[in-house]
Amino acid sequence: MLGSQKSECRPTFAQASKKPAQPHNRPMLPRTFIAVTVAGVVFALSLATFKWNLFSFVVSGLLGLLGGGLAYGWNFRLDSGGIGPVARERVAMQTAWRKGGKITAEQLESLVGMPVSQARATLEALCKRGLCQKDGSTYTFYPKAKQI
Repeated sequence: MLGSQKSECRPTFAQASKKPAQPHNRPMLPRTFIAVTVAGVVFALSLATFKWNLFSFVVSGLLGLLGGGLAYGWNFRLDSGGIGPVARERVAMQTAWRKGGKITAEQLESLVGMPVSQARATLEALCKRGLCQKDGSTYTFYPKAKQI
């Protein structure tokens, strides 16, 4: 019976969700691909705008190179800047919520890919604002309400 046999090739949902998180060190799309695409689009649009002669071809090429260079630089600044402090705090709070309200800087590193020093600084900033409590190396975000 083919229907009753389990396939050994596909992992179950529980097995697939236990894979360790990989740090997000690479850009969403390669910078070069984005820059070449922008350069090609600018070149094609500017060439379609001008008459077809050598001068318009050179001007379109220069405009395409300028557009591609600007796109490359913009994408590089986005990648090298990382996420801002507000976004880091939001990610830390969401991750703590998913982990039951308690998290360490090392867990934040392994789950999100944030460096430990940056994770610790983010968690400390949240503690200073009263959004969590520190118990040793564990940060508790959603403490149970005290009974009166």
